[in-house]
Amino acid sequence: MVQGYGSYLNKNEYLNTGYINNTGFGAAAVAPVPLLKNVNKNNSLQGPQADTVDIPQQQAPITAGDDMFGSLKYTLPLWFVLGKGVDLYNRHCTGEYNKSLPAKLARFGDRVSNSKVFNNSYVQKAENSISRTKNNILNRLKSNSNVVRTLMENSTRPEWEFAKSAMFTQEQELANEFNTLFERYLKGGGKTPALRHLIPSKEEKAFIKNILGPGASEVDKINCLQLRRINPLKYNNAQAIKAVLSQRAADPDIVKNILLKEMGCDAATYAKYKANPAKYVKEIRELALKAGKDMKVYHGNYSIIGPIFRRQSNMSQIGNKLLSIAKGATDSAGNAIPPKTALGRGVSKTVQGLMRGVTFGGGKLGLLIFVAPALVDMYQNAKEAPDDQKTGTVVYGLAEALSWVATFPASMRLMHKIGGLRYLGMTANQTEQYRQALEKFKETNKAGGFTTKADFNKAWEKVNSIRKPTTKLNWFEKGLKGLGTLITQDLEMKPAWKNPNLKGIKSLGNTLRGKKIGNFFRHGAGAAGKLGLFFGIMGYVLTPLITKPLEWIFGKPYDRHEEAEKKAEETAKQQALQDAMTQQQGTSQEVINAIDNFNTRMEEAKAAPAVSVIPPREPKVFVKSQEAVANDNTRYIPSQECGIPKDSDEFRTYMPAQSNQIVQMQEEVKGLADIEQRADEAVKQAYTLLSRRI
Repeated sequence: MVQGYGSYLNKNEYLNTGYINNTGFGAAAVAPVPLLKNVNKNNSLQGPQADTVDIPQQQAPITAGDDMFGSLKYTLPLWFVLGKGVDLYNRHCTGEYNKSLPAKLARFGDRVSNSKVFNNSYVQKAENSISRTKNNILNRLKSNSNVVRTLMENSTRPEWEFAKSAMFTQEQELANEFNTLFERYLKGGGKTPALRHLIPSKEEKAFIKNILGPGASEVDKINCLQLRRINPLKYNNAQAIKAVLSQRAADPDIVKNILLKEMGCDAATYAKYKANPAKYVKEIRELALKAGKDMKVYHGNYSIIGPIFRRQSNMSQIGNKLLSIAKGATDSAGNAIPPKTALGRGVSKTVQGLMRGVTFGGGKLGLLIFVAPALVDMYQNAKEAPDDQKTGTVVYGLAEALSWVATFPASMRLMHKIGGLRYLGMTANQTEQYRQALEKFKETNKAGGFTTKADFNKAWEKVNSIRKPTTKLNWFEKGLKGLGTLITQDLEMKPAWKNPNLKGIKSLGNTLRGKKIGNFFRHGAGAAGKLGLFFGIMGYVLTPLITKPLEWIFGKPYDRHEEAEKKAEETAKQQALQDAMTQQQGTSQEVINAIDNFNTRMEEAKAAPAVSVIPPREPKVFVKSQEAVANDNTRYIPSQECGIPKDSDEFRTYMPAQSNQIVQMQEEVKGLADIEQRADEAVKQAYTLLSRRI
C-alpha cells in the first residue's frame, strides 16, 4: 500500500487563513483560491492573451458631396463642348434649304431607301408581308375588342402646358417654336426690348445709327432693324422707316402687321395659327421659310449668365426642319421637294428628335442638368470597371443617358392612352363631339351665359349625355372604364357655375365656387394617379426594353456607387463580427457562466468566511515526516485517510496541504511525480482554453 506524502504548515499561517475546522476531518477549511484571470463580468477578453482579428482596410465609400464636386471638373468642360455642338448644329440648319443639314440628312435617307439592297424584290416582299400581317392583326383586334379599339382611337388630352408640349410630335413642336420665336422677335427678345437680343451685325448697327441718329430709343432701333430685315429693298431709307414709326401711336401693332404681311399673313390669320399651331403646321412652315434666316433672336437670356446659356435661333431653321420631314411637299413651281421616301423623312426626324430631347427643346440648360452629368457618370464607371465590363458600361451608360429622349414622350402618350379607357364604348367621333360640346359649354359659362343654376345644369346634362356608350359593356370593360376615369378625374372636369348677377365684391362668390374643396381633391388625386402611371410605364416597361437587351449582349454594367455600398456593407459586417468577438470568450457560454459563478462565490467567501465542504477526492496516503513531529511550531498535514486519533489535539489542528512542500517518498510512489507534472500541464492547458476563442 502506498504510504503517501505530506507537508508542513506553520501554525501562524494556519491561523491567519480565517477558516476553523469544527466538524472533524473531511469538513475542513480551505485556503483562498485566486480568481480566474482574463475573464471579467462582461465576458470580454483582457490582457495580452486576447486574440485579435485584422480587418483589411477598405476604400472609403463614395459620398454624394465628394462625387458631385469631383465630377464638376469633367461635367463643366463636357457641357461646354456639347453646347458648342448644339450651336454648330443650329448653324448648319440655317439658310437655303438645299444646303442645310436637315435637307442633307433627308437626301441620305432617300439614297439608302432607293439603293439596290432596299429595292431588292425579296426585301420588298418581306416588307410588304410584314406590313400586311401587322395591319390584319390590328384590324382584327379593333373589330373584336372594345378595349383595343379604345386604346388605339381614344386618348385623354393633357391640360398642363408642359404636358402638352411633351406630347407634341416633331412637326407640332416646330410649329409651336415658330410662335415662341416670333413673339420674342417682336418684343426684342424679351419683356424689356433690347437690340442685342436681335443679334445685329456691325453693318446693321451702322445703318440704324445713320437712319435714326445717335439719340434714338431702343424701341425705335429695334423697329428700324425689323423693317429693314423683312424688306431691305423697301425700307432702306430714313423717310420710309420714320413714316412707319410715326404711326405707332395710333396703331401700336403696325410693325407686327407689316412683318406678317411680308410673310404672307395677317393678324387675324396669325391669331388662328397661334391658338392651335399643331393644326396649321403646313401654313406655319410656309411663313417660316418666307421670314428666312434674318428673323433671328437669342433664346435663353438669363441676365448676367445669358451669354453662357443662350442659343441662336431663326425662322429658316424652323422652316428647313419642317420641310425635311414633310410628306408630299412641293415648291412654288409645283415640283416635289425631297425627301421623297419615308426613310428620308425618318432620318431627319430622328436627328431632330434627338437634339430636341437632349436639350429640352434646344436649350443648353438641359445639357448641363441632365445630359453632361449622366455622360460623366458613365465615364467614371467605365474608368473604374474591370476590363471585361468596360464596353458594357459605356454602351449601357450612353443608352441610359439618352433613353429618356424616347421614353419620356412615349410614356406620356401611353399614360393618356390608358386614361382614354374612360371613353370605353364610345367611338372616336363621339369623343370628339363631346370635347367640342364641353369646350363650348365652358366658354358660355365663362362669359356668364347661364343666368340661373338650373340653366347651367340643364346645359350640362345635354353635354354629358354625349358620353353615353354606344355599345354594351361587360363587367370587365366597366371596371377598365372606371379605372380610366379614376386616374384622369382632373381632366375635362365640369366647371363651376358662374353667376352673371354677381358684380364687384360679390363676384368673389364665383371665384370661391370655382375653387371648391372637391375640385382640389380631384385635381390632387388625378395628378397623383397619372404621375404614378407615367413613372411606372417609363421605369418598368419602356426603359427596360432599351437597357435589358444591352445587359444580355454586353453583360451587367459596372456601377461604382453600388460597389462602394457593397464594400461599406462588408466592412460593417466585419466590424460587427470583430466587436462580437471582442465581447465574447473563446469558450462556450456555459463555461463563461461557470467561471463568473465561481468568481462570484470566491468574492462572497472572502467577504463572509464560512465553512466550506471539500468534495471527496481520490485517497492519497501521506507519510508523517519525523521532522514535523519533532517541531512544536508546525503541524503535520496528513492525507484524507490517516492514523491520527480524532479525539487528539493533533487531529484538531490538522489541515490538508495546498502543495507538497516536504515530501517523503517511498520506493512504491515514485510515479506520483510524473502524475503531478501531467496534472500541472493540464491546468495550464485549461487556463489557455479559458483565454481563447473556439
